[in-house]
Amino acid sequence: MLRPTLDVHLQHGDTGDWTLRALVDTGAPVSFFDRGAFEALGIREGYAGAEYGTIRILGGTWRVQFETVDLNLAVDPDISWTARAAFVLIAGLQMPFQGVLGTAGFLDKYAVTFNAYYNYFVVERPDDFHDRVGHHLVADPAKQADESWRRGRP
Repeated sequence: MLRPTLDVHLQHGDTGDWTLRALVDTGAPVSFFDRGAFEALGIREGYAGAEYGTIRILGGTWRVQFETVDLNLAVDPDISWTARAAFVLIAGLQMPFQGVLGTAGFLDKYAVTFNAYYNYFVVERPDDFHDRVGHHLVADPAKQADESWRRGRP
C-alpha cells in the first residue's frame, strides 16, 4: 500500500535547511520530524527558552522540542508556509520517512483531498478548494436551513 507522502523542504532561520520525506497524516494532531531533521537544520537542543513536550507514536512516548520552521513542497515551492513543529529529541524513532505533516502545521493551512481508489491525493490552498467545490460545504446549518429539506427531498 502506498502512503500519502511528500518531499518537503524545511528551513530553520539561518542555521540550516533540509529536504525530507513526510507522511500526510490526518490522525496526527501536530506536525513533527525526527532527530535527523533536527540535526540537519542545526537546531540547538536545550537553549534558554526552548519549548518542550511529548508526542505519542508507534506505541511509544517521545520527548520533543518545538521550533518554528519555514516549509515548502519540493514539487511546488509556491506551496509554502511557516509552522510550529515538534522535533523528536531521541534518535531511536524508526519510521520509513523523516516527518509527519499533521493537523497543526499542515492540514490547518492546506486542503488535502485523498482518493484511495486511484491512489493519489491533492494539496490545495483552502480558498482554491472552496471555490472549486462550492460554498455549500461550509454553510452553518444552525443559521441556514438545508434547501433539500425545504423542497421535500431527504
